[in-house]
Amino acid sequence: MRPVAEAKDLALAAGAHARAAGRLIATQKDTVRAVHLARRHIKRARSLLRALKPLARDAVERENGFLRAFAHALAPLRDAHALAEAARAVGATGPGEGQGSRVDLPALGRALQRQARVIARLAPADVPKYYLAKAVARSYSRARRAYFAYEDHPSTEPLHEARKRIKDCLHLVEALDDRRPKKAGPKPRKLDRIGELMGAIRDLDLLAGRMDRGEAGRAKLARIAARHVRLEREVQRTGDKAFAAKPSAIEKAWRRA
Repeated sequence: MRPVAEAKDLALAAGAHARAAGRLIATQKDTVRAVHLARRHIKRARSLLRALKPLARDAVERENGFLRAFAHALAPLRDAHALAEAARAVGATGPGEGQGSRVDLPALGRALQRQARVIARLAPADVPKYYLAKAVARSYSRARRAYFAYEDHPSTEPLHEARKRIKDCLHLVEALDDRRPKKAGPKPRKLDRIGELMGAIRDLDLLAGRMDRGEAGRAKLARIAARHVRLEREVQRTGDKAFAAKPSAIEKAWRRA
């Protein structure tokens, strides 16, 4: 992907991610891999667009809405595969693909490629000084706040919100990697690890909700609960380190970029 050197490059990078997602699902024969990679590109495109929101609020909200609709269309395929993987991890049997197998992927991919051209043209002409430093600090602050909200109340909705905000921050700092000042946080590796751990917790929650509550399913539910506890502990250990700094310190560090 094109490196982001200025705020205007965020829209170009978001468009490139959307275009890559469209190409994958329109041409890739391995459906599971195509959907997995395409969803990752869409998430990155949405994260980069959110960083532009203070500069072009209406346009960003419109394009993010389109990308959200594309992601929702792919969700049944992703969820079926994720549930199968989570089931195997605890020695259970996952559900089949279900309705996700009926998504018209080539048509969806072509539509997403057309939308990518619109997204790439959202680059603002006039950007305030230190905008990228402020964007990183703002994204980090939201991720930090959502993480601590989840730690206070570890349930489905706080988990979902924390995952989204942490992914937003991760994708932004990854895109700005060439401009990162030495030792400036947040560290992408820690953010990525927290996101992966929270994703695994989410998949276990979905799996547990579909398990048989009778005697036959009790042993599997016990294994799910034990794995859940281990994952939550690792989230806390990694998250407390990743979000130790205050947002003001993050902005100060990034102003050196």
